Amino acid sequence: MLSSLLVLSLLSSVLQPALAVTIDTEGLPDTGLDTSSWTAGVLPPLEDIWDLNDMQIAAKNVLSGKYYASYRTAALNEYTYQANLGIYSKVRLNGFGFRDVSNLQTSTTILGYNFSQPFFIAPAANAGHANKTAEKSLASAAGKAGILYVPSISSTLSIETIAKAGVKGQVMFHQEYIWSNTSQVIDELDRIKAAGFKAIFLTVDNTGINGIRTRSMRYTDGSETGHSANFDLNSLAAFRNLTTLPIVPKGIKTWQDAKTCLELGFPAIYVSNHGGRVLDGVPTAVEILMDIRKNAPEVFAGMEVYADGGVRRGTDALILLALGARAVGLGRPPMFANIWGEEGVSRLISLFAQEMATSMQLMGVADVSQLNTSYHSDALAWSLGPNT
Repeated sequence: MLSSLLVLSLLSSVLQPALAVTIDTEGLPDTGLDTSSWTAGVLPPLEDIWDLNDMQIAAKNVLSGKYYASYRTAALNEYTYQANLGIYSKVRLNGFGFRDVSNLQTSTTILGYNFSQPFFIAPAANAGHANKTAEKSLASAAGKAGILYVPSISSTLSIETIAKAGVKGQVMFHQEYIWSNTSQVIDELDRIKAAGFKAIFLTVDNTGINGIRTRSMRYTDGSETGHSANFDLNSLAAFRNLTTLPIVPKGIKTWQDAKTCLELGFPAIYVSNHGGRVLDGVPTAVEILMDIRKNAPEVFAGMEVYADGGVRRGTDALILLALGARAVGLGRPPMFANIWGEEGVSRLISLFAQEMATSMQLMGVADVSQLNTSYHSDALAWSLGPNT
């Protein structure tokens, strides 16, 4: 008996290291996350998680290859996806001394509605791939934290179910695509308004077809979208007559389109390259905001500007805010956080808010409304080149 126990003990000591989870972190920053005690396919303890990058690694451990790919995928060689993540390393922030930062103000308004933070949960499809609660946990966590949530029209749950999942008095917007089927568009817009959503984020950057997303196409062919391929300014004018809700064009990637939206009287625009999932090689939000500031600065004075793309740290959001964005979207991270359901999404919001608050104090800014280009160094323009 003793010899058998000894053999089992020796086998256990030999096999244990081999059972440790090894995850390809895809070049994400090394945060010191230790996955050696994790079990492949099993949800790790939330207390192991200390930033948004950790959440992506945890999601990769838990989700099936198909579902992880559906969130993670990007177009072609993923140059834009990688640039979204890497652009923030080229920005140098100014940290001013001799400033009273004892009373931080992170609250803001978006289209006139009050929110506790200048960041929001951006539209992302199929939250049910991560958790059976799907979009319910995103809506509830956002509502309890007082931030904006904008569900995708391609959500797992219905428009009406998501609307009911929020807390009392919660303000949510909704995303919509430009479908070639006009009856579908009309029906969805009517349902969105009837359910109580207050504005429409209208995605305008993948009309006709999606980008070629190799990672996800290994599991399913996503080329047929049902999106309209002939959506022009006349079509946009017709679309605006289909609803009385405010419309925010999402997917603005050039200063020319930003200026056009201003001239057409839109209340806001949403600068985004769709997480690098549509046209590979397009500029990042940082570069687009700089381009608008250089060529059409009146846009920032005449309308609200929102932005997203590769935001993983509180400083990333502060950079976009300093460049003129009023609010910053988080796309993939909340979907990854949702593997723990509402608790995970709430932790994401808390961690991100803490990073922003800490960085604001270290930058010498007490109110997010005071952020401007004085808080980043001219080294940004130098590092990106003379054409930015």
